[in-house]
Amino acid sequence: MNRIITVTTPVPGVLTWLMCTGIFMAGCLLGCCLIPFCVDSLMDVRHTCPVCLQELFLYKRL
Repeated sequence: MNRIITVTTPVPGVLTWLMCTGIFMAGCLLGCCLIPFCVDSLMDVRHTCPVCLQELFLYKRL
C-alpha cells in the first residue's frame, strides 16, 4: 500500500450552480451571477492521483 498526496482541483457542482441561479434570479444580470464560479469555497473538490491521474474522490459541498 502506497501513501500519496492527492492533487485537488475545484470543479463546479450543485452549490455553485444554485448560487449562480439565485443571483441571476435576484436581478444581477451583468455577469455578477458568474461570481460563484470564481470562489473555491463554493465549488466541489476533485481528488486525483498524481501518478495515474485517476479520480479517487469527489467532495461535494451539497
